[in-house]
Amino acid sequence: MSEPIIISIGGGKGGVGKSTISSNLGAALVRHGYSVGYIDADLGGANLHTCLGMRRPARTLHNFLTGEYKSLVDVAVETPVPKSWLISGAGEFLELANPNFAQKQKILNGIKTLEADYILVDLGAGSHTIVSDFFAAFPHSITVTDCLPTSVENAYGFLKSGIFRGLIRLFPGRDDIQKLLKAYTSPKTDKNAPTLDNMFAQLRVKCPEEVETMREWLDSRKLFLVLNMVRGQEEIAVGEGFTGIVQKYLSVSLRYIGYLVYTPEIRMSLRSLGPAVVQNNRQVAECFDAITRNLVALAR
Repeated sequence: MSEPIIISIGGGKGGVGKSTISSNLGAALVRHGYSVGYIDADLGGANLHTCLGMRRPARTLHNFLTGEYKSLVDVAVETPVPKSWLISGAGEFLELANPNFAQKQKILNGIKTLEADYILVDLGAGSHTIVSDFFAAFPHSITVTDCLPTSVENAYGFLKSGIFRGLIRLFPGRDDIQKLLKAYTSPKTDKNAPTLDNMFAQLRVKCPEEVETMREWLDSRKLFLVLNMVRGQEEIAVGEGFTGIVQKYLSVSLRYIGYLVYTPEIRMSLRSLGPAVVQNNRQVAECFDAITRNLVALAR
């Protein structure tokens, strides 16, 4: 088996449908002949198992972190979607919502040992450090947003936080570099460098080699955008506008790989427990078929 493609799925704002996109995208990938692993990294608020039509799993990340199970694969459970498994973050344990550095690294290192063609990592809401660290840990990422201005703004904040967190993680122990990067994201800082390229130009005077390392990390990223709850042609165009803003200010290519139309069948599928793709909803299946074809072509 080839090395799995690990894709984090986030978006900043709660309620934009990250878990819905994750569950249906995995089901669509299976329909295209791939094996899929789901990781519910919404620690403390996990609900991906519900979107997959499952009761709360008997084994979760908590059992792995406490040492009850030595390997992350041991807490994986089969899902109703064929050729897929789930590692859930569900639990009543407060400490799981805010893992320490060692626990976080244990999870991230464990994910890299798992087997599947695609592993989808469903992130929590917001742009907190735990979310940004999971985003930055893997080169592939899908940003999910609906078309409301607040959601789009939060999606931009999610991307910016994740990118800067990734750049900071490139230089452990380099307080000088980390301080410069953190200063740029501070609202108190005079914004003489409104774009990431301008920031690089300023930093290159002091640390040219480090800037090249940052640029190489950015160039290695494969970032994708999926719009959810689209109601018309005007909202479809929101995706193109958003990718242009990201390119201009964050200096990375965000590929718009598709959208999910607004349909009551999605809500019905959640009530009946299971991805709408599995329930053979034609309109939803067509949307995810297009998203999946684009994702596979660009990711591999």
